[in-house]
Amino acid sequence: MIRIVWTVLLMTVTGLSPVFADELFDADAAKQHFNTGLELYFKQDYKAAIKEFEAASEIDPENANAYYFMGYSYYKLKDMKKAREVFDQAYEADTKYSPIRKSPTDQKPPAQE
Repeated sequence: MIRIVWTVLLMTVTGLSPVFADELFDADAAKQHFNTGLELYFKQDYKAAIKEFEAASEIDPENANAYYFMGYSYYKLKDMKKAREVFDQAYEADTKYSPIRKSPTDQKPPAQE
């Protein structure tokens, strides 16, 4: 508690303001790079798409979608090693991009009454 009070006091005296997550990066720029990357991906210009996805992920390192589509771009270019690395980054940013998918046989049957 004392640490918080000192931090707020110091920030007030020095004129600093707290930095919030939405101020840490330019979300609009990251979104623009990602959207441009998607356009290029669907036009099958995978090398150019990768550059845009890289730019988006440099601005926002937690952008799992950028890593995911970058991984597929590398996959389409048949660079499996790089695709795997980037897919792993997507998983680190968001676990919904898990490399392990459950097969239908792994799912539990509905409960019987």
